[in-house]
This record gives sequence, C-alpha cells and structure tokens, in this order.
Amino acid sequence: MNIALLAQAVKLVPDVLPHLSNKARYLYGTQEVKTQSFMLSAITGLVRAVYAGNLGGGFIDTMANVISGQLTQAYRQAMEDEGITDEFIPDYLAASLEAAILGQYDFVDQYYRDIVDASIDKTSVEPLLARVQLWAQRWTEGYNEAVRLITLKGGGNLEWTLGATEEHCPECASFNGMVARASEWDTLGIRPQNAPNDKITCGGWRCDCTLSPTAKRRSPNAYGRLEEILLAR
Repeated sequence: MNIALLAQAVKLVPDVLPHLSNKARYLYGTQEVKTQSFMLSAITGLVRAVYAGNLGGGFIDTMANVISGQLTQAYRQAMEDEGITDEFIPDYLAASLEAAILGQYDFVDQYYRDIVDASIDKTSVEPLLARVQLWAQRWTEGYNEAVRLITLKGGGNLEWTLGATEEHCPECASFNGMVARASEWDTLGIRPQNAPNDKITCGGWRCDCTLSPTAKRRSPNAYGRLEEILLAR
C-alpha cells in the first residue's frame, strides 16, 4: 500500500475513511460500515476529486482499498446475519470473496483513465458518476453471494423475492415466491442481480430482487418449474 498516496486521497475525500481495507482503517482509526450507500458515497467523492484535478494516482490505491474493505465487510455481514461467529472467513467463502475482489480490480485502472480523459477533454462527469452505482452494487451482490453459499453449504432452501422496482422482467416476475433448494438454484445458475446476468431478461442491471434463506417448504416441482421458465425465454 502506498501510504503517501492513500493519505492524499483521504485528505481530499474524508468520506472515504469508512471504506478502506482493514489495514487502512487501522491506520486511520475508522469503523466498518454496513451498506452499499457508504460505498456509493466514497467512490462518488473519489471520482469528483480526480475529475477536478485534486487527486491523481492515489485514486487507484484508494479505490482498491474501498473494494477490498467493503466486499470483505459484506461477506462478514452475511456471516453474522446467518449466525456464523467464526473469527476467520471459512475457506469456501474466502475463495469466493477473493475472486470477487480480483474481478473488480481489473476495471480500476481503466476507470481512472476514463475520469482523467473526461477531465482533460472537459466532457461531462455525469456518465462517470452514473457508473458509481454499478460499483456500489457489488456490496449487495457480495452479500447475496455469501448468503447463497452459506445456505448451499448448509443444504437449505432459498426463496426468490421481487425487488422494489416498478417493472420486472418476465423471469424475475415468474421466479417470485418460488422456493427451491440452494443447490437447485445453483445448478441452474439462477441468481438475482449479478450483472451481467444471462439468466434474466433484465440482465441483472438495476435488479434488486433477492434469493433469501427460508424455512418454507420447497415449491412443488421447483426444479422443473425453474427449468420451464428458463426455456421459455
């Protein structure tokens, strides 16, 4: 970690403090936060700082720490909510978390270049700020994935629940209220959100449907019904 660049970023965008990695939070004496809204706020501040010319390459280190710290917290929050009190993240979750973090790192450098180019060309910052929502959505997706894996490990059931959006794609609407084994959802590759998502017409973009652990009984012929919905696309 480049502490000098990180310090520059934190000085320019104080709101980023709660979103850093464990090491960075230790250095600055901060506390973890628990929703994607904080991640949204932090990244928005970083984008504006780079666009205004107040932050340079420190963006990359700080953005990486935001991603790592917040996705790790999302997985830990899922563990807590599902009653797992282990000090360390179990291996099956740790592997998933690492993949999620590394998958996002791949896009940080390009995002930085896009912001700098927009600043130099004096084009609008708004399209870049619109992309912040997609970054912040990774917190919720990380949380949901951890819950899914925990339920899968325990052999439990998951229920699909529609989100708050006014219009739903045909698959999301059809899945609503369906209860199937976590292993069945997994085998069919059906997950809410998780953009880009080729299992649902909405592609997972702006999707806020959820698959939540439930004690409800499995829906009759759940696997077959899910297959039929997918085949009808």
